[in-house]
Amino acid sequence: MFDNLTPFLLPFIALYPEIHYRFPTFPFSRYYRRHPEIISDAPHRLEPGQALPILLLIKDADRFPLTIDGVYIEARGGDGTLSRYIDFGGEMIGKRWWHHIEWLELPDESPCKWEVRVTWRIRIGKRRFVIRNDNLPGLSHAPLTVLQSGQALPRAESWIFGDLHAHTAYTEDQVEFGAPLLAYPALGGAQGLTFAFAADHSYDLDKQLGSFTSKDPGLLRFNYRNAEISELNAENAGRFILLPGFELSVANVRRKNVHLLLLNQRHFIPGSGDSAERWFRRRSELPIHAALERQDDHALAVAAHPKMNPPWLQRRLLGRGHWESEDLESEGLFGLQIWNGKQSADFRRGLECWIEGLLSGKRWKIVAGSDAHGNFNRYRQVGFPMLKLLEAETQIFGSVRTGIHLGGALNVENLIEGLRSGRSLVTDGPFADLVVRGLAEGSSEAFIVARSTPEFGPLSGLKLYRGKPGKENEQLLLEEDFHAEYSREISVPVQGTGGYLRLEVAASRGRLCLTNPVYL
Repeated sequence: MFDNLTPFLLPFIALYPEIHYRFPTFPFSRYYRRHPEIISDAPHRLEPGQALPILLLIKDADRFPLTIDGVYIEARGGDGTLSRYIDFGGEMIGKRWWHHIEWLELPDESPCKWEVRVTWRIRIGKRRFVIRNDNLPGLSHAPLTVLQSGQALPRAESWIFGDLHAHTAYTEDQVEFGAPLLAYPALGGAQGLTFAFAADHSYDLDKQLGSFTSKDPGLLRFNYRNAEISELNAENAGRFILLPGFELSVANVRRKNVHLLLLNQRHFIPGSGDSAERWFRRRSELPIHAALERQDDHALAVAAHPKMNPPWLQRRLLGRGHWESEDLESEGLFGLQIWNGKQSADFRRGLECWIEGLLSGKRWKIVAGSDAHGNFNRYRQVGFPMLKLLEAETQIFGSVRTGIHLGGALNVENLIEGLRSGRSLVTDGPFADLVVRGLAEGSSEAFIVARSTPEFGPLSGLKLYRGKPGKENEQLLLEEDFHAEYSREISVPVQGTGGYLRLEVAASRGRLCLTNPVYL
């Protein structure tokens, strides 16, 4: 009986919302509809010269079949309007997942904003329906807004960008689902990204196909996903890479559930403490140190949003917590995902935690990701199970990015090596690079590159920090204020050896870039 109450264990989730699950013993839901979920999505920004991909998604048509007559797309921006009618000719849709990506060639004008209206014409039984953008109850159904940027993402040669925390359609349970894997190369590539980490939940990947709660000892869902990632990487060779792995639920020292990102982990590790599969069974299978001992040799283990304070209901009902200081001492931890969708108090606490770790001798790297479940343009979510859906403009795929200096061909192995080497950064706008070269014994020179674009505002400031293990605080080695500059290169002499340098660059619209440390 208790299994029927699991949705109440999953409040405040950030994802495409599942609207069809109800309690068998108490089947009330304000947003339940006898229609499949119908969703239109698009990237929130476009690189110059890119066509605009529109994702059309239908889920649960196996339960609620429909006929799709056509979809009309209208995009208004700049001085004109583009339109496209896709005639599906009365196609019968009766499967769990259906999707289509339509590409619009935009005029070569930049920058401008496009408002995209997607109108679906469908039939369910004998009734005809017109759906505008989505059919999720209680939401705005407003047009999608896409920025056609006048400039590419700020960068330097050999630097690439991606989102290292994104959920796909293999994350699927009673209240959530993500976008199909193939949407990420299409919509991510259009916005200037080159990679993404498929961070699907461990407690979703071990389920039987089509089930929310029944486990599959054969791990078909996990194996299918790995095979699909490999196929897509082969199809998009040289353009876009999906990193395999997953987001593992583990127990911290207080036996609370926290999350561990295992990048490039090829073997499954169980973790279901906060899956809400069974009432009051909230303990994950493995503590952090045991999970780290089981990671593959070629994997990287990253503490997911380590200082994020879960909402009260998640703490009480799902047993969620945050990474404690003792947890962060675990051997085998590569880094911290301190940036999870936006600059926030969680981000600032994570930044402080990272700096404290560096000063104590840890060589953690930081990464950034959106934690998006689909949500390329707008954040659609369950506000409270059975009662309310919400939408917002946060945790959009690609809104925060990890940058990597790639030292070879674009493939999984070189991405992992680029992260491991530490010449990487996190940003929601500007670009920063820091290279240190030795001059003579006891002296070095730090070369700094800082760049922004009008999309993110001119550079507003730069701070170069030096830290040494055993010291209480970092030393502010250089601070620069800028005025209406979009590019700056600086050379700074550095005396002495030992410790590290790291760089922070800000842009005027509140955007920020942090480099990983360079060791002297």
